[in-house]
Amino acid sequence: MNAEQENMTESTQPSGAPAAREGEWVGFSLSRVWAIAETTFTEAVRQKVYNILIVFALIVIASASFFSQFGTEEQLKFMKDFCLGAVSVFGTMIAIIGTALLLPSEVENRTIYTILSKPVRRFEFLLGKYMGSVLLIFVSLLLMSIMFGAALAFKEQRMVSALHQQSSGVPLTEEQKQEVHATVRQIRAEAFDPDLVKAALLILVKLALLAAITLLVSTFSTSMIFNVIVAVMVLIAGHLVGSAREMWGDSAVVRWLLAIVPDLGSFNVADDIVLGNPISWVHVAKVVVYGLGYLACVVAAAHFIFSDREI
Repeated sequence: MNAEQENMTESTQPSGAPAAREGEWVGFSLSRVWAIAETTFTEAVRQKVYNILIVFALIVIASASFFSQFGTEEQLKFMKDFCLGAVSVFGTMIAIIGTALLLPSEVENRTIYTILSKPVRRFEFLLGKYMGSVLLIFVSLLLMSIMFGAALAFKEQRMVSALHQQSSGVPLTEEQKQEVHATVRQIRAEAFDPDLVKAALLILVKLALLAAITLLVSTFSTSMIFNVIVAVMVLIAGHLVGSAREMWGDSAVVRWLLAIVPDLGSFNVADDIVLGNPISWVHVAKVVVYGLGYLACVVAAAHFIFSDREI
């Protein structure tokens, strides 16, 4: 066990406190949960896999600002579609792979035995691990969103500058000047679309839900590869729920089966943003509540399985 893991196990227990006796009830403590979450986040950030994924994601998002094969309006639409897709894909990889490693690595390194021998409840340990994973997802999404915004601002400045250069050397009528100003306003409106914030929020909830599902699988599986495979299968099935509901929604049995799988397609609003369809906060709130409700059920199920697991 490294020094940081020892510090984490010590931080979950007050100085001089004895180890919990078998069968002794230990009260819930947010401080212990946060201590586990902080250590989980720190260890995940130091993983080479995470560093490679986040660096590659930032490079891919930044490169989108150099695409210029389309017209003025299409460039920004393509860029938003491409970057939202990149954020979702790389965020999904970070959420699944990062969470799939949590419990198997603790069991393999045998640090879980040291932590649970302290006055730490299993739910605190599990919740701390999950919060650390969500914190990792949030920081990753924040970094990608900042790069996305910077790429959009860079593209907007290039397009506006090019438009001004084209019109500066030619005498323009008042009508033509108004057209130039209207084009500039359109470019800026496309670049600084407030619906992008709503899309980022839905992606965050979706990734947190995927992390919870991966954590649930890892409570009964010690194989990191198996955890990833099952989470990817749920990911694929979740995006097909909407189509399956339209095709076989008349059957009560099918509706019950579809209710078990999360409708991950409802979190995707990239197509609406590209098409210019307005996204209301009411719709966002409904999807967020649905995601958080499903997430809470998954975490509760993970706790029930983990609490009965022999460790």
